[in-house]
Amino acid sequence: MTEQANKTPNRNAAQVRRAKARRRWLINVAVIVVVVGAGVGLWWSRRSRSDSPAGLVTGTATRRDLTETVSATGLVTAQTGAMVKIGSQITGRIKRLYADVGDQMKAGEVIAELDVPDLNAQVRQTEATLALNRSRLTEQTSGVALQDTQTATDIDRAQAGVALAQTSLNQAQQTANLQMATAEAALRQAQANATNSSASLARTQQLFDKGYVAAADVDNAKAQAEVNAAQVASAQQNVQLVRAKVEADLASARDQLRQAQSALAASQAGTAQPIIKRVQVQEAQATVRQSEAALAQSRAQFDKAFIRTPIAGTVIQLAQQQGETIAAGLSAPTVIIVADLDRLQVDAFVDETDIGHVKLGQPAVVTVDAYPDRPFPGRVAKIASGATMQQNVVTYDVTIALDNPGRLLKPDMTASVTITIGGKQDALVVPIDAIKPTPQGPTVVQQTTDKTGKASYPTVAVKTGISDGDYTEIQRGLQEGDVVVLAGQVPGVNSQQTAPRFGGPLGFGGGGHGGRGGRGGL
Repeated sequence: MTEQANKTPNRNAAQVRRAKARRRWLINVAVIVVVVGAGVGLWWSRRSRSDSPAGLVTGTATRRDLTETVSATGLVTAQTGAMVKIGSQITGRIKRLYADVGDQMKAGEVIAELDVPDLNAQVRQTEATLALNRSRLTEQTSGVALQDTQTATDIDRAQAGVALAQTSLNQAQQTANLQMATAEAALRQAQANATNSSASLARTQQLFDKGYVAAADVDNAKAQAEVNAAQVASAQQNVQLVRAKVEADLASARDQLRQAQSALAASQAGTAQPIIKRVQVQEAQATVRQSEAALAQSRAQFDKAFIRTPIAGTVIQLAQQQGETIAAGLSAPTVIIVADLDRLQVDAFVDETDIGHVKLGQPAVVTVDAYPDRPFPGRVAKIASGATMQQNVVTYDVTIALDNPGRLLKPDMTASVTITIGGKQDALVVPIDAIKPTPQGPTVVQQTTDKTGKASYPTVAVKTGISDGDYTEIQRGLQEGDVVVLAGQVPGVNSQQTAPRFGGPLGFGGGGHGGRGGRGGL
């Protein structure tokens, strides 16, 4: 037992010595590897400093799909006829508003009601007058069959009727003269306003052509000229309507006078009562027709107290509040603004250097600040021919048609627009920083290595194609896999041609004019 115990410690000590020897061997190997690695690293660093300058950034010619775009900013607006400013044609106090901001309205739905007791009373008065005249017509019709003998009282009544008809004719003539004079005066005033606004528009256009005023001033002058022209047309139509009414009233008065004279002659000649009755029936019928026309006019005027929306859409603004008084004049004051949010568009302001590349139907992507991660696809629908000045830069209005899912977009939102104007698949490209413009055309500095591993940097002329702002197509001069210099100083190459990355004397970085990726083809 004692012998076995003695053998065990000896065996453990041998194992410990072998483990220590193994550790020393591993440490020695590690030290040798570190020393050799340091030497190799020192040799390689010296070789690199001699053959590859420090800080040199390179890239490789590869193949990828390119998309060329034009970027612009703009505003979300409503399509033509998709937003209306609804006003009142008459003066009155807003009795009740049936809509609020954000409400959905149907076409023809009442949005506001005016309190116009005078118009309501006029409707009731004309209804009562019509009922009375219809009752008189019924009485006259029922008496046609009577065959009473003409009496002296009838003659006196007929004479009074002639006198009354003559008086009515005189009054109708005076009223006609006054109404025509008023209508013609209004027409002359409207024509004077139109002449003045046309002259103002011409002066504003001349100032705009010379650059003294903004386009908005021309638009305002043009709008005022159109309003005044419309007022002239309205005044002319009013003159015609007044003339027609006056002629009708005078004709009616003359007819009544002739009828009264006929009735008097019939009475004096002993004409039978049925003849007089028939004349009275005709007069009553004419009176009923006049009352019906007056009632239709009163109801039409009263119906203007109920303001309706001409389109279906969303209420986006209330310009008046319930209880306020609207004073209607030559132009209807705005009460409410309704817009169809399903018919929105974006008016993008494209720089004049890019407008030649924008075509109808090109795809576009719209983003707004409210939803920066939500792109809205669209297409180019309209391209304006007239220029617009934006911050002293000539731009052209390009309309982007797009859908508005969920009605997320709102009018007057600021929009960023990216229009795809071209592209190419599997194009040979290099990073845009590699392209160096020269008077002779674009060039690149290529990195080549000989059999000994020594690097050289020849300047190579290339023909470029389209660019997406990050990569530029190489149509001639390089092959796939070629290494080009992006930034840094290369021995033997002019420092003007190897500018630092992201800009330099000749602009290594960036591309394009305005908001468009750089174009090649030089």
